[in-house]
Amino acid sequence: MDVDIHFDDYHFVSTIIITLVNYITLGILLFWIYRTNDVKPEVWKAIIAIFIGLFVFSINLNFNQYRIEIPILPLGFWILMWICKRSDNQERWGNYRRFAWAGFLIRFFFLFTSLLQMLIDSVIYS
Repeated sequence: MDVDIHFDDYHFVSTIIITLVNYITLGILLFWIYRTNDVKPEVWKAIIAIFIGLFVFSINLNFNQYRIEIPILPLGFWILMWICKRSDNQERWGNYRRFAWAGFLIRFFFLFTSLLQMLIDSVIYS
């Protein structure tokens, strides 16, 4: 049995590093918001709320081989707001609102890191 690994088929190293930085930042943000919240929801519900907050309506642009997503509308925030405010439960919405906004705002960090990745790739792979 012959196993060959072709590194040309995989993404650039900078892509992997930027992706790890993005998700580590997302985890740190989740941890910080959870610690500073007065009313602490269950951890798994906070994780779900922040991931729902990641759903956005965005404008997708292709620049060379890079895909840039500019977030426009916070769809996940609105979905979570609709779910939590059903049957007039304002307390539940207050518990998860910060997590939903964090999910939307982290998308701007993803935009910044994708632009940074273009710069890093142009320096490394010129």
